[in-house]
This record gives sequence, C-alpha cells and structure tokens, in this order.
Amino acid sequence: MERRATAGVTAVTAVVSGVVTVLTAVVQMVVMTVRGNRNGLSLREVLTQWDAHWMMMISEHGYSGFVMSSEPSGPVQWESVAFFPGYPVLVRLVAAPMAVLDVADATFLAAMLTSAVATLFLAWGVSLLATELWCPPDRRTLVVLTAVVTVLAVGAPMGVVYWMPYSESLFTALTVWALYFLLRRRHLAAGVLTLFAGLTRLTAAALVLTLCVAAVVEVWRWWRARQAGRTRQDAAAPAFPASAVTAPVLGAMGIGAYLTWANRTVAEIGGYFAAQERGWHSGVDLGAATLRWLADNLPGQMTGYTISSWSMILVALLCVASLWMLWAGWLPWQLWLPAVVLAGIVLGSDGIMHSRPRLLLIPVLLLCLPLVVRAVRGWRTAGAAGPVHVVAGAAIGVAAVLWCTLGFWVSAEMLIGFEYAI
Repeated sequence: MERRATAGVTAVTAVVSGVVTVLTAVVQMVVMTVRGNRNGLSLREVLTQWDAHWMMMISEHGYSGFVMSSEPSGPVQWESVAFFPGYPVLVRLVAAPMAVLDVADATFLAAMLTSAVATLFLAWGVSLLATELWCPPDRRTLVVLTAVVTVLAVGAPMGVVYWMPYSESLFTALTVWALYFLLRRRHLAAGVLTLFAGLTRLTAAALVLTLCVAAVVEVWRWWRARQAGRTRQDAAAPAFPASAVTAPVLGAMGIGAYLTWANRTVAEIGGYFAAQERGWHSGVDLGAATLRWLADNLPGQMTGYTISSWSMILVALLCVASLWMLWAGWLPWQLWLPAVVLAGIVLGSDGIMHSRPRLLLIPVLLLCLPLVVRAVRGWRTAGAAGPVHVVAGAAIGVAAVLWCTLGFWVSAEMLIGFEYAI
C-alpha cells in the first residue's frame, strides 16, 4: 500500500510539474522574444550570450579547438578549462545523431533540448522535495503544492537561464535529486548524482560536504544502536552504514577527476585555479570583493548592477533567516547545509558580480521551499470551503503571479536590457 501511494505521488508530481513548467516556459519565451525584438535581437541571440557561447563552442570543438577573439594570439584552452565538462559533453552526445543527419545548427538545438529536459527533471525533483517536507493528505493538495513549488523554481528571477545553453538546469536537477535521495536515506543514489554534479560544476563541493555530514550522522546512529544492543542479548547487531560512508567518496570523484585533468592540462600557468583567477578573476577572498562591489554599486547607476547587488543582500539575509527555519524544524539540515554553503561559496569569492543572480538560484530555491510548503499547508487547513480558504488560495495565486512577473522582468532586464548580459 505504501509503495502504491509513493508511486501515485511520484506520478502526480511528474505530470503537474511538467505541465506547469511548459506553460511557464512558453510565457517566458514570449516575453524574451518581444523584449528581444524591441532591441533588435532574435530569441536565439538572446539565449546564446556569454557562457552559453562558451558551452556550445566547447561542446562542438573541445577545450582547445577554438578561439574567441577575431585576432587570437593563441588557443584559449587555459580559459575554457574553467567550464566543467558535464553539460557540454552531454550536449555533444545529444547533437551527435543530429550531426550525422546533417541537421542545421545541431549544437544549439541539442543544447536547448538538453536544458529543457533537465529543467523538467529539476521541477519534478523540487516537487518531490516538497512532498518530503510535508506529505499532502489528498491529491488536490498535492496538485496545488506541486504547481506552486514548480512556479517557485522555474519562474524565479533569472529562471530563464534554465532554458539557455548553460549548465544551471543540469546542475540544479542533479542537486535536487541528490538531496531528495539523501532525505530518503538512499545514500548511494545521492552519491552517484553528486558525482555527475561534480562533473558539471565545482560548487558540487557543497553536496560532497553534505554527504560527509550525512555519513557521520549515520555512523553515529549505528554506534548508538550498537551500544544499546549490547545491553540486550537478544538484539540483532545493527548493520554498518557502508552505503552512507561510500557516498561522499563516490560523490567526490567527479570533481577530483576533472580537476586532475585540468591541472595537468594548464600546468604551465599554475593549474585550474590559476586559470580561474587569470581568465575570470574568480577566487575565494572571504567576501572582500563582494563587499567592495556593494559599496561601489549601491545605489547603482545601471539596473543590472542594482539587481545584482540586491540579489546578494537578500540572499545573505535569507541565509540568516534560515537559521530560525532550521531551528523550528521547517527545514531539514540536508537542505539547509548545501544551500548555505553554496551561497557562501558565491558570496565569499571574487568574479563577475553581475552573474550572481543566476548563481544564487539554488540557495533561494532550497531556502524558500519550506515557506511555500507552509503557505500551502495554511491554505489546506483553512477549511475545505469558506472565505478564509478562498482568501488564502487567492493570496497564493497572486503571490505566484507576482513572483513570475518579477522573474520574467529580471530575466529580460539582465539578458537584454543590461549591457553586460549575465
């Protein structure tokens, strides 16, 4: 019976999250098309800016088979190694049959398809995370919860990046599914997904750390159970949590494998982190660069700088507020820890500051998830009918529309209206 109920929840969340994701994407693309046309840009030009261009070039030519300058002084391999291979390799695999069939613009089409599928899995995974925080008592509530959580994810400010040839959709999908399996104590599955996340982004280190803490917790539980069992002669000896201990080792292999290759490839300039610093001015400085940026750009003269600055401030405040959610039991530590660590990595390092709104999407998603769940729970407990129930439902609907409106505006402003894109 329990397995059948779980399968039902999985099916409902898959269908509802998929429908809401597609509808949100259609509106998002219409907004981007209209705004892009006003600025003389096609939708393809809007969606293939900055890192998207790097991703497609790496996918098509490898790490050293292209140059980005019209007057190159040499290969740009030391810059390109900053991008982890998970997404471009997957795009290359998807594009391979298209290339055989001589499909025009195969790499772009493959990238869009890869991002779209990853976004669908992302929304599905987030919906399942929400059901882990609160198992809805009926199908109607499950549908509402799934729809609202999906809007939180794909309608977020800079949510357009999920549909672009960027690694955000793939990395976020791998992250939320790894955390879902971790909450269900399926450690090996979480470790495998973390391995692939580590081949996609360096920030998968936050997931590896979370798996390490989970392993310590499981070993502690095993030791306590073993100690308690010694006092009862008839008690069976508890099994050692080998899967939990193996998971972080497995999860770290993705990051370790790529960094090993990258360090050898660009050894002449000091390895991977030297390439990051030299090519992208990205390095850990414990937030010094972030504080300088905020001091210099608040209030900002450009809308893009203002959005970037306030995104950093609001996420920092959200991380502080999340301590109370953690203490109150609204937010499991398995979601809180990677969210805060990811935010700390972004805010505590130097780099291209106006990319921060997209880099902070995962912390916003994970830390806002319990608030959305509580809002839907409040609507559900307001009664099956009556004015309070209607008002609560209307408030959730209005909040979802306003969230998407803000998300679409920020996405269009940062991609089209802002001189430096993202």
